[in-house]
Amino acid sequence: MCALAALAMAYGWGYRGIVGHEGGAMVPGAMLGLAVCLGSRRADWQRRAAVAGLFGAAGWAWGGSLSYMEHTMFSVSDSWPDVLFGYTMLFLLGALWAGIGGAVLGMAFTFERSRLEPLARVFVTMSVAFLATYLYMFFNASVKEAYEQITADRFHDGEWLPALTVMIGAAVHGLARKKDRHAAALYFACAASWWVFYLALTKFGGLVLAPPFRSESWGGVLGILIALVVYLTRTKDRAALMLCLYGILGGGLAFMFAVFVRHPVRVAWWPIASVAPYLPQWKIAEECFGLFMGLAIALGVARLERGGLAPANDDTPRQPLDRFAAFVMLVALMWVNLRRAPMDWIHRYKTVSEAPVLGIMPWVWYTIGGAAITAAVLYALWLYARGRLSVAPATAHGKAALILVLITWTTMAGSFVQTFPADHGADFMTYGSFVALGTVVSMMVMRQRVTVAPAVCVPPDDPRWRVGWRYGAMCAAVPPFIVAVSGLSMAMQDGPAEGARLRFGPNAYWIAQSAMIGRWNAIGLSDAAKDGPVTTGGLDVAAIEFQKSHNVVLTMGDGRVVAGLHRWHYMNSLTHLDWNDRSADASTHAEVPITLSGRRMYVPWPPNAPTGKYLVLER
Repeated sequence: MCALAALAMAYGWGYRGIVGHEGGAMVPGAMLGLAVCLGSRRADWQRRAAVAGLFGAAGWAWGGSLSYMEHTMFSVSDSWPDVLFGYTMLFLLGALWAGIGGAVLGMAFTFERSRLEPLARVFVTMSVAFLATYLYMFFNASVKEAYEQITADRFHDGEWLPALTVMIGAAVHGLARKKDRHAAALYFACAASWWVFYLALTKFGGLVLAPPFRSESWGGVLGILIALVVYLTRTKDRAALMLCLYGILGGGLAFMFAVFVRHPVRVAWWPIASVAPYLPQWKIAEECFGLFMGLAIALGVARLERGGLAPANDDTPRQPLDRFAAFVMLVALMWVNLRRAPMDWIHRYKTVSEAPVLGIMPWVWYTIGGAAITAAVLYALWLYARGRLSVAPATAHGKAALILVLITWTTMAGSFVQTFPADHGADFMTYGSFVALGTVVSMMVMRQRVTVAPAVCVPPDDPRWRVGWRYGAMCAAVPPFIVAVSGLSMAMQDGPAEGARLRFGPNAYWIAQSAMIGRWNAIGLSDAAKDGPVTTGGLDVAAIEFQKSHNVVLTMGDGRVVAGLHRWHYMNSLTHLDWNDRSADASTHAEVPITLSGRRMYVPWPPNAPTGKYLVLER
């Protein structure tokens, strides 16, 4: 069980690194839920494998809103406070992510089916609301632009709209369907807790982990975790609470140690300096994070198995919830994630023209193709419901194994086609690891395991599911672990690594980044990016405004305002202007570095055809 869960989540988290966000995190969550059931020797858990996959996907989605890139950059600086802060925050974020995941996954092992079904029905309401919001913004670009601007300016780029949507959706669902009010109340409590903790800690409390332009949803996610812990405590579900606590400790240690394992490659430590440039450093961190986190959760599930957790009561027919879980994993998750491939072909890599083909836009053709594949899957689920699907395995283990294998190889193909048009082409080291992990996971689930009934049946509220003194000792050891990892990291490097950032002190990167936000007036052209003679007059640009949402707004000399065309980003300690980034004409695109010197800003001009001149701007 532990080996299968660790390897499945290692692949899943590597895949999540390709697509990112909450939808990407649902894939390893689903794979972990399936894996722990398939790796167990309990027939009742194997019958619940699809449900565990559904709840694993939902549980690990929450943490997809967490921002952690900056903390990995703090950890490669040459400043002890910044390195220590970086690893501490990585522990916190990993703990939040896996703690919520463990709590929600634990429900699949302890709740009666009649308690799981209302949670799934409210989940449908939330999903419909999210889909409607996505489609509305997809067809109303100005609304989406305004939403992103408000989110960046007022809500620390956090998930305020999803949290509000869940609150409203849960309230409406609970009022409309009395039977589901208990489940809807749990959703409402989690969303309300998101707001309480975000407002208290970040919005009004001023606590920010990665200023100034990264998502600060961590306070809200902490609120969700606390709401779940309170819920499991009040309902005396000690078994699910134990899995939550395993996730908190295991996820925190997993994230911290995964970045530490990557560190020698990141800083090109002298024993491996010659091969470090050829190793996929980010995939090492991502796959190690999944490996360690999957192992931690599997250890908790193994304890439930050894201790004889009483089988949860299947007091309603199994098929409806099982079919819905299969639909989510084989259809909904694929739409959420695989759609990114054609989107990147069209918008990011510009390998597919946006011009209509036979009068139909390319994205519509891709949607039609996805709909055709979806129809085939829905037909298969329809046949299965009537006992007429010829390719369906006969056993519960076989059905769950088929779902896990399909998720693995479908997402692997999707990740390859998504990144293949990139400038670097296919990363053979990355996809070599994907193929290796996917092959091993597939082979491990091919053989039916012998199932046995639990020797004892211990209810979820039994005190023996308390974590115990060993868990407390591990928690007490966390601060020394973080200090030791921070010291070893600094010992491996000579000075800061490329792209390192400082969180504290007068040279902290966010201070310079904050200084550039706002409106800059053009005063002329210069021959160098430093103070010197400036040629005035004849400028077609009067001012440039850099916004927190990474948008760039130009005010032209004739008073026209150009918005929604240019953007900016920060990379390797430099701010870059992405000129014409949103233009369909790839020949006009350019990425140029911006120089800040005193009260002036210097931009190579014109960005898409530099002449050696710099546009000089002042506040």
